[in-house]
Amino acid sequence: MRTFAAGAVALLAFSFAVPAAHAAPRTNCDKALAAAQQAERYYDGLKTDLLRSIANGGHPGTAERQALQKAESVRNSTSAEADHVCAGA
Repeated sequence: MRTFAAGAVALLAFSFAVPAAHAAPRTNCDKALAAAQQAERYYDGLKTDLLRSIANGGHPGTAERQALQKAESVRNSTSAEADHVCAGA
C-alpha cells in the first residue's frame, strides 16, 4: 500500500506542476476542459496504482478506495461541467 500512497502523492504533485508549464487557457471552455482533463489524469493514475498494488498482492484499504471514489466523482463532475460550459461556446 505504500507504493500506492507514494504514487498518488507523486501524481498529485505532478498534476499541479504540469499545468503551470502550459499557456493559460483563454476561454471558459478551455478552462473547463483543462480541469476535466486534469481530473481524468488524476483518476487514471490512482486507478492504475490501485490495480498495480492488487496485482502485486496488496490489499488496498478503505482510504485508498475512498480516494479513488472521490477522484471518480470529481472526474465525472468536471466532465459534466465542461460539457455544459462548452455547449454554449
